Amino acid sequence: MHVTFLGLVGLCLSVACADISFATEPNASAENQQQLQAKAKAMVQRAADSASRLDFYGTYVHQHAKGLYSAKVRRGMSPEGRATVIDALDGPARRTVRLSTEVRAYLPEQRQVRVYPGASVRLDFPHPPVYDFARVVEHYQIRLATGKRVAGRMTDRLEFIPHNQSRWSVHCWFDQASGLMLKTQTLDTNGAVLEEHSFSDLNLGPSQQPIGLEAPFKDVRSWQRVTAPIHREPMPQALKAYVGSMGFHPLAAAKVKEPSSPLPHTQWLFTDGIALVSVFFIQDPKLNGQSGSTESTDLQGATAMIIGSKSGYHLTALGEVPIDTAKSLLATLPLP
Repeated sequence: MHVTFLGLVGLCLSVACADISFATEPNASAENQQQLQAKAKAMVQRAADSASRLDFYGTYVHQHAKGLYSAKVRRGMSPEGRATVIDALDGPARRTVRLSTEVRAYLPEQRQVRVYPGASVRLDFPHPPVYDFARVVEHYQIRLATGKRVAGRMTDRLEFIPHNQSRWSVHCWFDQASGLMLKTQTLDTNGAVLEEHSFSDLNLGPSQQPIGLEAPFKDVRSWQRVTAPIHREPMPQALKAYVGSMGFHPLAAAKVKEPSSPLPHTQWLFTDGIALVSVFFIQDPKLNGQSGSTESTDLQGATAMIIGSKSGYHLTALGEVPIDTAKSLLATLPLP
C-alpha cells in the first residue's frame, strides 16, 4: 500500500497574481542557471529536513480527479519515536501512522490494523517530491517565484517545467520562515492543474495533546493485525543494467506475496527525479511466453495506469506521467 493522497484545483499564472518570477530562460548564462539550481536544491533539502525534524499539526487537503480528501495531520514524538499521524475527515473513520520502521493503517470498520514494514520509498506530503535532484535538472526547467500566502504563511514557489510533453509540471510552495513545503500541484501540458496537496491550516510546534498512535479507537489490541506481504529486495542485476527509458531510472525493487497467488509478484519503481512509476510483474504460465500487448489504459488526474502482458508476464504500470510515457517505459523494460 502506498499511503498517498492525490489532488486537483485551479491555478493562476497571469501577471495579476503579482508573482515575481526568476526563471532559467534559454538565453540565461550558465552561471545564473547553476546559481538558481543550487538555490532550488537548497530549498528542497531544507523542506525535506523540516518535514522530518519539525513538529506541526494542521489540516491537509488533497484535491484530485475523484474529488476531495481532507485529514488532520500531526507530526511529533510518540511512545514509538517520531511519527506522523493522519486522521481522515472524509468517509469512513481511519488513521494512518507513519514511523521510520513501518506504516500502519487503523481501520475500525474492519477492526483491523494493516502494517506495511519498512520506511515508504514514496515521498509523502509534506516531503517535497524530489527523489534525485541531479536527474531533475536533466529533464526540467526550474523557475523560482515569490508565492502567495498558503495556510496564512508567506511562501516561495519552485516550478519544475519539463523540457517536453513526456512528463507533467510540478509546482511547490515553501514556507519562508520554516522551509516546510505547504502546497504542491501537478499540471498537465496545457497548464491545467491535475492534482493538489495543501495545508489549509498549519501550526508549527508540538500539539497541545501528546501523540497517542492508537487513539481515538477503543479495544485496538483485540483487532486483527495484518502484515502486508511486501519485502524490499536488492536491486536485481537486470535492473542495474537498465539504461532507462524517457529519462526514468530504477529506484527500488520489492516482492509482494499474495495468498491468492502461488508465486510472488515483483514490483519495480522508477523515477526521473520527480515523477514516480511503479511496475508490477505477475508471471502466468497460461500466457505461454507470448509477446507484449496492451489491454487497457486509464488516466485519473495525474496518474496513468496501463495493464498489459509481455513474454509470459502480466504487467501493471502506475505513475504520475502521461500515458504515452508509461507505455514507452513498459516497452523497454527487462523482465524479472
